[in-house]
Amino acid sequence: MRLPVREMTGIQRQRGFWLRCFLSAIWSLAFLSLIWSTPLRGEIDVPKPLHLTHVSGIVVNGEGKPVVNVEVTLVQDDRVRFTTRTNGTGGFRFDRVHGRFLLRVARSEYAPAVREVNVQSEIATYLKRKNLFVIVGPGACTDECSSVLTSRSEFDRAIKKNSRH
Repeated sequence: MRLPVREMTGIQRQRGFWLRCFLSAIWSLAFLSLIWSTPLRGEIDVPKPLHLTHVSGIVVNGEGKPVVNVEVTLVQDDRVRFTTRTNGTGGFRFDRVHGRFLLRVARSEYAPAVREVNVQSEIATYLKRKNLFVIVGPGACTDECSSVLTSRSEFDRAIKKNSRH
C-alpha cells in the first residue's frame, strides 16, 4: 500500500526543518566558541612592569653568548638616572636604586631591549631577589625581537628556541 505523496513530503519537510535547526545551532556554537577562544589580533600585549628588589642580570644574544661592554641604563621621567656597562660575562648591576624605571639595553650589533621595572626596598616587600636575563635580537631587528626575563627556565627555553632556527 502506498501513502499519498502529500503525506510523505510533509513528514520529510518536518524532519528537514528540525535537522536544519539542529545543524545551524551546532555551527553557531562552534563558530562562537572559536571566536571566544582566539585572541583578537588588534590587541597589543604590553608586558607588565617587573617588580624587583635590586637590578642585576646578564645580557646575551639569541644564541646565549654574553654581550660584552654594552650600555645598560635606567631611565626615569625621560632622563637617564643610572648607567653601567656589561662586564666580560655580560653581567650588570645597579646598587641602591629605588623607584619606577625603564631598563634599556642600548643598541649595539644587536637589537635594543626595553622593559619597565619597579624597584622596591627588600624590607618593605616580600619579593624574591630576581636576576634579569636580557636576550637581544639580531641587529636589524627592533626591540620586539629582544626580551627581558626573570625566570631561568623561560630564559633556557628562549635560548633553545633561538638555537633551533
